[in-house]
Amino acid sequence: MNNKKRHKITAVLLALLFWQISAMILNRSFLLSSPVEVVKALFELGGKNVFWMGLGKSIFKILLGFLAGGGVGIFLAGLSYRFKLFEIYISPYIMVIRSVPVASFVIIILIWLGSEALSVLVCFFMVMPIFYANTLEGLKSVDVKMLQMAKIYELGQKAKFIYIYLPGLESFLISSSVASMGIAFKSGIAAEVIGRPKNTLGFFLFDAKIYLETSKVFAITLIVILCSAIFERLIIFIMERFFGLIKRVY
Repeated sequence: MNNKKRHKITAVLLALLFWQISAMILNRSFLLSSPVEVVKALFELGGKNVFWMGLGKSIFKILLGFLAGGGVGIFLAGLSYRFKLFEIYISPYIMVIRSVPVASFVIIILIWLGSEALSVLVCFFMVMPIFYANTLEGLKSVDVKMLQMAKIYELGQKAKFIYIYLPGLESFLISSSVASMGIAFKSGIAAEVIGRPKNTLGFFLFDAKIYLETSKVFAITLIVILCSAIFERLIIFIMERFFGLIKRVY
């Protein structure tokens, strides 16, 4: 084990120790639950089938919103890069979507569609502008000289996309994925807490808050953090493998 990993583990252990001591000094579990109480709450939640179903339901909807937002954002960025007028006319909508608070989106969607599609649409609207802006920036940063050379040698659209555009987009798409995955989980769970679609993580979180089960609030929050971190690493792994495969094949 190298020094960097050792220091990281030590930092985590010290944080847990500080948390435990603070909880013992405060001695009010409904205000600050100790790590031991949170672990007990995790085991209690893990023993309920309804919790695992809710976890799967929330993750599925959040990932669906993430993928839809990413796909639409990349598609719109491609259109904006190709047609300058499209970029001009769509920019006010992108700006509005980026500026509207999550709570406003939640209320509007609840009025229009109800709570079932809530987290999907909220995640979509949070993720889409990030992918749009980063992808468009990546397309605009492609070396003009490379494009001129491709024109001189009469390279086809497929060759230009693979050899010029994809390498330029790689870092932008990976950074978009990393930034948006955390936001997707935060906004998705926040939407569920407000809209309370039945048997979701947000539903369980709100109920724990109502009954002052602080240890469950901490436990569910910890699960959300872990899920966000796991899927963030997973999306990075998939993106890197995808670009690596493209480079090897072509």
